[in-house]
Amino acid sequence: MLVNITAYKDLILMKKTFRNRQIEIIRHHVEEAGYLAEEFMLYSKLCAESSWKNARTVALTISTEIEIDTKPLISLAWADKKKVVVPKTFPGRKMEFFEIVPESEYELTSFGVLEPKDETKSVSRDKIDLIVVPGVAFTLKGQRLGYGGGFYDRYLSGYRGNTIALADSSRLYERPEWGEDKFDIAVQKVLKP
Repeated sequence: MLVNITAYKDLILMKKTFRNRQIEIIRHHVEEAGYLAEEFMLYSKLCAESSWKNARTVALTISTEIEIDTKPLISLAWADKKKVVVPKTFPGRKMEFFEIVPESEYELTSFGVLEPKDETKSVSRDKIDLIVVPGVAFTLKGQRLGYGGGFYDRYLSGYRGNTIALADSSRLYERPEWGEDKFDIAVQKVLKP
């Protein structure tokens, strides 16, 4: 199969342009008065989902300032006696999940993301019941635009458990205006406020 390199480069540029614009939209939205109410509605909806209720091991990110704040979700999971795992990235665009506990220590990556320092508690894909997938844009059909590294698409391509995303009003689109390629992995469900 021949790949049209020019078309693929155009798609990558389109995604990058859309992503940069979208990040600015999100930065402004998180400063708006109703943003916290949207986050709380998303927390409530997630906790009502059977995939959350039934999960023994939940994968979350340690959120940045432009992501849905995951600290309350991590605390809720621990309160429900769930194991919480968060991603750690490695060369070759690889990602693994590691268990965290309240005493865990973190380090800041070159991407500006906190990752666990401890690499002894790696958790395999088949032990994770639910992954709450981050992103900058989503459709209700599950199409997703991530942060550009491809880490989640690679990881999710071999994952068979439940996936869900939380999309405040600034991240939700009717269709994938950013363009899609064959490597994009959709999430099973997208929750909106």
